[in-house]
Amino acid sequence: MDRNTLIQCKFWKMSDTHFIVAAIDFGTTYSGYAFQLTQDYDSKNPTFKIMSPQAWNSGKTQLTSMKTPTCLLLDNNGDLDCFGYEAEEKYANLCLDNDHGNWYYFRRFKMRLHDSSGLGTHTEMDDESGRRLPAIKVFSRSIEALTSHLFKLLENKSISVKPTEIKWLLTVPAIWDDTAKGFMREAANRAGISSENLTICLEPEAASLFCQYLPVEKFSMGGEKGFSDSKPGTTYMIVDLGGGTADITVHEKVAAGNLKEVHRASGGPWGGTFVDSEFIQLISSIVGGPIMAAFMKEQKYDYLELMREFEAVKRKIGRGTKDTINMKLPGSLNETCQKVVKKDLKQLIKNAGKDKQITFVSDKAKFDAKLLQGCFRKATDKIVAHMKAIFEKEPCGKNISMILMVGGFSESLFVHDVIKEAFGNKVGLSILIPNDAGISVVQGAVVLDDATNHYVSYLRFTYGVAISPEFEEGKHDPKRRIVVDGVDHCSGCFSTFINIGTEVKIGHKVNETYQNTVANSTSVKVKVFTANETNPTPTYVDEPGCRSIGSLDVTIKKSPKLRDIAVEYIFGDTELHLNAYDEETKEPCQAKLRLFE
Repeated sequence: MDRNTLIQCKFWKMSDTHFIVAAIDFGTTYSGYAFQLTQDYDSKNPTFKIMSPQAWNSGKTQLTSMKTPTCLLLDNNGDLDCFGYEAEEKYANLCLDNDHGNWYYFRRFKMRLHDSSGLGTHTEMDDESGRRLPAIKVFSRSIEALTSHLFKLLENKSISVKPTEIKWLLTVPAIWDDTAKGFMREAANRAGISSENLTICLEPEAASLFCQYLPVEKFSMGGEKGFSDSKPGTTYMIVDLGGGTADITVHEKVAAGNLKEVHRASGGPWGGTFVDSEFIQLISSIVGGPIMAAFMKEQKYDYLELMREFEAVKRKIGRGTKDTINMKLPGSLNETCQKVVKKDLKQLIKNAGKDKQITFVSDKAKFDAKLLQGCFRKATDKIVAHMKAIFEKEPCGKNISMILMVGGFSESLFVHDVIKEAFGNKVGLSILIPNDAGISVVQGAVVLDDATNHYVSYLRFTYGVAISPEFEEGKHDPKRRIVVDGVDHCSGCFSTFINIGTEVKIGHKVNETYQNTVANSTSVKVKVFTANETNPTPTYVDEPGCRSIGSLDVTIKKSPKLRDIAVEYIFGDTELHLNAYDEETKEPCQAKLRLFE
């Protein structure tokens, strides 16, 4: 569900309970946090004195980043050992010593939530060795590592603060659904962040807000004017390119520092890891799938080193790069080739017809620039095509006068060149990329308030519940006929209570009434579903485009007669909220939407 379309830019005020506002950006490739003491808040410049740790910068390649790799190392009991660069280094050394069998190592696992179908607390995921743990544990341990790092940093700064005195914000892609957002909230709860102190916020929204306060010198691309110089009425496209996803939204800047969403978030899995996958496919196409699979399984240390090498290299590749690009290919890759097919790496490169594009000098492979540039093209082609489709939509497309590029993948030279080539000649269109685009999300989240405001949003899904009405001949599918207490019913009908594209304000309430089916029962349970734009008006809950997002569970007082229970679905915020009460007594009931089991 979309965040409110019109976002009023208020900020956290000094309070008696929260002394620090901290935001966590849990990324596919890199993660980090930023924070601000409430006493340092400046209404004229809300981004002033936002702190992001510099201690993450480590590792053999000394990659320049204000974040740390999303890599988690757990011991054999599933307890946290280390996270980030430290986890990457330690696991690599464990692999080198062939001592990694009793450890769990996870990397780049956030994309598991991109498709949240079947997601639950029971869902398991494989680590790099194929060992499995519950996904909720992997995510919660990672959030725990980030919060622990913050507390250690505060301790080193002699800042004493209790967990309850921190207001937390956790960023998520705008294209995620309710289930994925709820999963992240549950993971944060299990990491020690209470729901009362936690706000889930959308990544493009946070970045958009942050860039409003950046002067022109804080943009690496953008000409003579910065984003802060734009006037109310300016319509701009936010292109948030992370490690996993491309998240594209259109906002309008309106009076009093507000932002109005005029095109809902959309996109796909076209982030930086897409390029990594293409590189792996390139090597596999040369040496063969069995060799690459054996190398990745048996030579984990060298495989990690190879991907580290590529991570450093891909930051230097632009659309116009013509010089050969040097990379060190592990000797064990050549050994694996000889072991599996009795041929060395150079022979396989020649057999694949790539010997003109990959040559060797000592232990360095020299790649033709076009060969590695090809690893970017599928991702950038999809991003550009999606952006062009939005530009062609009326009325928002023709009003876009600015493209705002944020997220770590936006820092890629190749991405810069592709976007400039595709859109740079559009009359009246400017392209802005802030310095350190990768931290614009997390720093923007620090100053993003979730205060209730009354503005319009547009729902991304149709919402409904599963019902079993009395069977009607000619209307209902005969295969769905069931008998309940001697009466024919139709099972699995989709009963809509709000439609896709509906304009809603923050706090917009939709009232539905449900009844318990058995006397003296103490709960009412209803399954809630969504339907996407491919099938916005379904008849049955198992049609294409429909998904279960959870079970509505309302606790009621035991009564010998059936009770009518009113449920308020509250829309407009980043997450769906609920209230419930007994229609006869008007007494409130405890209601919870269980997004997963």
